Amino acid sequence: MLLNSSVRENGVIIITSGDRLTIENASDFLRLSREALETSNNVVIEFEPEVKIDITGLQIIYAACKSAAASGKTFSYHGPQPQGLIDIITAGGTERLTACKHNNGSTCIWFGGAK
Repeated sequence: MLLNSSVRENGVIIITSGDRLTIENASDFLRLSREALETSNNVVIEFEPEVKIDITGLQIIYAACKSAAASGKTFSYHGPQPQGLIDIITAGGTERLTACKHNNGSTCIWFGGAK
């Protein structure tokens, strides 16, 4: 499956990860994330179970979440975090179990696992 986005009737934009969020498709992922946040207050990623994610994909996720929070919007995911995301967070030592200043003081949904 390819990286793409769609709009639900309630205005939520869903970005479907496809099989990779890596340097090879970073420009498409960045473009879809930006466009979604420009037009919706709620953007959700639906991950393919076996998605491969590298540090570039992780950086785009983090930047989109931070930008969304700064604009009073949300950038989250639906369903379980895929193993590829858990692996890159763990390998990078970026787990956060403390409050996130960009997430209203809640634990980070991306790096802390709380949702």
